[in-house]
Amino acid sequence: MPGKHAPASPRSFYISAGKAAGAALGAVGLMVVAVVFLTSRGGTHPTGSPAIDTSNPSPGTRTPATGRTRSPTPSPTPTASVLPPGSVTVHVQNGTAHKGLAKKTADRIAAAGYRIGKVDNAPAKVDKSTIFYKPGSRGEALAFQRTFPQFGVLKESAAEATVLRVVIGADYPTS
Repeated sequence: MPGKHAPASPRSFYISAGKAAGAALGAVGLMVVAVVFLTSRGGTHPTGSPAIDTSNPSPGTRTPATGRTRSPTPSPTPTASVLPPGSVTVHVQNGTAHKGLAKKTADRIAAAGYRIGKVDNAPAKVDKSTIFYKPGSRGEALAFQRTFPQFGVLKESAAEATVLRVVIGADYPTS
């Protein structure tokens, strides 16, 4: 009969229930993300000094209500700071048969703000363009790689005289 809707089928009930459950899970997920974000931010006073929570007794003291000893809470580990490009010296080596590629690449690296150390040929030809970095300088190597993704390989090397040494390989684009 025209104007009448078809009776509800079990299939439409499950579809509706699935949509409602998906929306509820999405809302819970957003709330979890918001709580994690807000609790991981830390706090500072308007003066810029870190917020100090005076409501909790110092670690190792007894709480008056329970008489139990509090265990010290671990302090966050400091994050390593990455040197700006102007403070990073890069040794550029040509590991290909293309003459002048090291100089051309060094000019591009300098234009990005990095300091250039030596520019020379690698002792042997290499297949993959590689960034060698001093121990403790992985952050600088990753920052360099974000600027120059042509260098696809990262390797730590204790033998480095500069923060970074890049070796241009056969996979490096020449144009």
